[in-house]
This record gives sequence, C-alpha cells and structure tokens, in this order.
Amino acid sequence: MHKSSMLGMRYFLILMFVLFAFTTKAFAGDTLIVQSSLKKSKWFSYRVITQEYIANVNDFFLDLKLDTFYMVVRNAGKPFEYKLSYFQDEKYSQPVKKNDPLLRSEYHIRFDVVSGKAVELLNWQVFRDQILSDLSFQAANKLISSSEFDEYKQLLNSEQMVRKTVMHDITYIFSIYGDTILTDAEYLRIKPVRSPMSGKDYAVLGSFTSEVPAATRNTIVFHARNKAGELEKPELMEEVKAYLYKTFPKDSPIPELQAVGLNSEMDWQYNRIQKQMLRISLADVLAINGQSRGNIRTFDLWDKE
Repeated sequence: MHKSSMLGMRYFLILMFVLFAFTTKAFAGDTLIVQSSLKKSKWFSYRVITQEYIANVNDFFLDLKLDTFYMVVRNAGKPFEYKLSYFQDEKYSQPVKKNDPLLRSEYHIRFDVVSGKAVELLNWQVFRDQILSDLSFQAANKLISSSEFDEYKQLLNSEQMVRKTVMHDITYIFSIYGDTILTDAEYLRIKPVRSPMSGKDYAVLGSFTSEVPAATRNTIVFHARNKAGELEKPELMEEVKAYLYKTFPKDSPIPELQAVGLNSEMDWQYNRIQKQMLRISLADVLAINGQSRGNIRTFDLWDKE
C-alpha cells in the first residue's frame, strides 16, 4: 500500500475512535448545551491582544511583539448575518494598520440559526480573488510553479475551502456553540493545526476538557490541547528543512535539525447565564531544536448591544 494511503487509513481509524471515545468518568458530570446569545445581538466586539515571541531552550525571550486591536461584529440587516471588521481604536473608527490583508478585510458571515457557529462566508469570492492575485504574483516571479497555481485555483473555487483558509481564528472563537458537553469528561479530538511555515493543516489528535473555576458557579472554562505526534513529525521535519534552506543566507551553514514540535492550545471562558464566551485564547507554538516560536491571540468580550 502507498505510504500516503496508509497514513490516510490511520487518520481514518483515529477519527472513528475519536467519535466514540471519552473517559469512563464522563457520566458523573453535568450535561451542558453551549448556547449563544451573541447570534441575536445588534452588534458585539472583542478586544484582541496578540503576542508573537521567540524563546530559547531556557524559555528566555529572544524576541517579543505585542499588539492590541478590536474585532467588531455588526448585524448586516438580516437575522444571523453579520459583518466583521478589525479596528485599531476602542471607538471603532480607525481600521487596523497592520500589513495583513486578512485584518484589513470585511467578512460577511452567517451564523447557524440553532447553534450560533460561524458556518458560511457570504463574500468568499472577494477573499478568493485576493488570494489568487497573490498566488498569480508568486507564479509570475517563479516562487511557485504554474501547475501549483492551477491546483490552488481549483481548490479555492469553493466557499468551504476559502472559509477554512481565511477564517481560521474566527471559526474557532464560535466553534463550541451548539455542542453538548459532559463537564467532567475528557474527550479525544482531532484538530487541524496550521503550520506557520506553509499554512498547511496537520490533523493532530488531542484532548478536550472543561472545568468550573474555584469560587464560581456560572463560569466554565473549556481546554483543548493538541500536540503533533509520530504521524505528523516526519512530514513536519521535511517542511522545516525546506524552510531553513529558503531562509538562511547561501553562504551560512544550516544548523543540524534534531527535533521539531507543533502544539496548539485553546481555552474558552463561557458564562452559562449570559450564554456567551467572555474570553478565548488561541496559542500555536512551533519548536525547532528547542527554540520556540509562539503566536498567542486572546479575545476578550468588550461590548455588545
């Protein structure tokens, strides 16, 4: 059997296992249906704090970048349809200044009527055209081949694929809404963990748990932890090697690659009375030979109407 077919079969078996797997103590806890009050709001906003860092093997920061901006979600005139934009200031008057087209764009999103998940990017063609324009530039400058461009062009002719590409964080902010969760269960879950080098998603097996913090009654914190394992590391190792060859100067020696790691950690703080996520933290860490490169995004519910 071809290696890719074998890996595909192993992922399929893991997925089938995940669909049924939880710890034996699961039935002792409360059953919680995570509901969303935000899907009926006129508008709401999250303050977004980003932290990008490079740390050595002793966890000493070699580089650290912090930024703060605001994500505003306004009703688009129809039930469950919203337009999402990013702003630099609390008054939502200055668009973000970061050189990132995804932060400077407006998203027209439909939330699911029942669950409150973000399920459709209504203006997906706008984002498709932006991506294809960038890929066309890369193809013209021989950064990618014409066949690669044609393959990307075919893949991106789909709302689902474009949404998956450009709404990675937005999707996960609302991803637990509508789920039924046993509060003291430990679930096994596969999550696509995105490589910061290629943008490729690795299907990584991990855990999903919940807890009620001390001295609280209505607050529940959900934790998701996913760490690249033996199935993902060989391909990730090759990707890092290719990345090092591209980024190091031609006359500089490339360090021997001894170990790589890719982790994703997500936390959601949910209030069951208000029926909304008060804080969400998304963290991705790439480790190369013990040096860590982290990207942490924290979303605090800021205001709503």
